[in-house]
Amino acid sequence: MNNPFLIFAAVLALGAAHTFAQASKATQSMHQEGKIRLFYYTTGQQAVDPLDANQNQIPDQVEDVLLQTQAAQTLWIDVLGFPDPFQTERFHSASFLDIHFRHKDVLKANGVTYDELQHFNKPGDPKDTVSICFNVATSVKAPANLTPAHEFFHLVQNSTTYFKNRWFTEGTARWSERGLGTGALGPAKVLSAWPLPESERAALFQRTYDASEHFWNPLAKAHGTNDSLPPGSALERLQAMRYTDGSPVLKDLQLTGWRLIRNVITELAQGDDEAFKELGYDRWSEDNQKSPQNDAFIMKAIERAMAKMP
Repeated sequence: MNNPFLIFAAVLALGAAHTFAQASKATQSMHQEGKIRLFYYTTGQQAVDPLDANQNQIPDQVEDVLLQTQAAQTLWIDVLGFPDPFQTERFHSASFLDIHFRHKDVLKANGVTYDELQHFNKPGDPKDTVSICFNVATSVKAPANLTPAHEFFHLVQNSTTYFKNRWFTEGTARWSERGLGTGALGPAKVLSAWPLPESERAALFQRTYDASEHFWNPLAKAHGTNDSLPPGSALERLQAMRYTDGSPVLKDLQLTGWRLIRNVITELAQGDDEAFKELGYDRWSEDNQKSPQNDAFIMKAIERAMAKMP
């Protein structure tokens, strides 16, 4: 006599196997412009929005995320002269910037940036190909969301310094969103004094994204000079960029404090060398990169950057 429970279990197993087989058949597509490659799925959990209003066989969401990344690269590297991740000592061996779409339930964030070179073994790549990388949630629509630009700024940081103290990394990345966004500067609290008293430094070092409004924005406001983006052919290219809905990628020509933040990023290349030596690190482990002991060295780099301002 057949056991009903065993029959039911077998049906469930066959269903699960069929579902897995369907998922494994999902084909990953690639959209590439220059060194930027975006990998995406059109079926399964990781699928992007299929809308293709311009009917060029590339989902609009995919085009827009890659375009915003291109725009961020143009803004920070070509227009404002920040370090180019592809030219820095840490990342110069990278052949590509690879971006992957992932469902937000998997990614647990709108975006995640890798701070180490990645070896993905993509079809057609030589076996020694390495890439810099960030991932973006499939819920992100670039015309209304600056996650790709935010993540690209993390690559600028990571290419220049090993410091990953979040009041610096997330605070300046949140500041950077005004680069392509509207307004010259985000919300800015008033700094009580400079240099910051020790009690206020302790509070600052515990912040993450909100370090932008409590520290970086007011610092940029107080010490920024000429908020306008510098004119030139790179800016003209940036101004010409349009999302698939026709809206401009660059919202205005103002960004407060970009010279100061550029100086800070540059000074941190020296600052992490000092920390590595003085703190006796034998390698840049994850704990070392995030160590509270780094805070003092980051502050020294900020003070050096400010001293170079006009």
